[in-house]
Amino acid sequence: MKNFLIAAFAVFFTVHLSAQDISSTNKGNDGLDHFYINLIGKAAALNDGWGLLGGMRAGYSTNNISVGLVGHGLIPDKLGGSYVNQEGKDELHFGYGGAEAAYKYDLSDRFSLTGMIMIGAGRADYKNLGGYDYFFITEPGAAINYQLINWFGLGCSAGYRFASGVNYADLSDASFSGWSTSIDFNFGF
Repeated sequence: MKNFLIAAFAVFFTVHLSAQDISSTNKGNDGLDHFYINLIGKAAALNDGWGLLGGMRAGYSTNNISVGLVGHGLIPDKLGGSYVNQEGKDELHFGYGGAEAAYKYDLSDRFSLTGMIMIGAGRADYKNLGGYDYFFITEPGAAINYQLINWFGLGCSAGYRFASGVNYADLSDASFSGWSTSIDFNFGF
C-alpha cells in the first residue's frame, strides 16, 4: 500500500507539472529546439542499503517538452557502512535505462522545474554467483534546474524507481525499488 501511495503521488506531481501553462514566452535558448546531453551523479536506495550510480541522458527538446534516452550504472566500489557492496559480500552489478519524457516549466530566465518519467529495463547480476536477470523499471521524478550560461546548467532531482519482475538469487522487486536523488550537469547545443 505504501508503494502505491508513493506511486500515486509521483504520478500526480508529474502530471501537475506537465499541465502548467505553456503559452509563456521564453527568453534565451530555453524555448528553442535543441539537442541535450546530461551527465548524472545519483545516490539511490538499493537492496536494503544505498548505492552510487553514474549515468547519462541524451535527447531532443522542443517547446519545453523533451524526449530522449537515459542510462544509469552502479559504481561498484566497496565503501563500507550502508553502501550496497559491503566488505565480505558478493559484488552486485546493476544498471538500468530506457526512454524518458519530460516537461519543463520556466520559473524565471534561469530557474525551471521539470517533471519526468523514464520507462525501461534493468539488469542485475552478482560477480561471483553467475547468471543475471532482466526486469522492468519505471522512474517518475522532478527536478529543479539552474541555467548558468546559454549552453550549460545544473540540476537537482528526486524520484522513485519501481522495479517489477526481479527473479534472481536473493533479490526481489523491493531490492531495486526506492527513492533516489541526483545532481545533473546539463549541456545543450
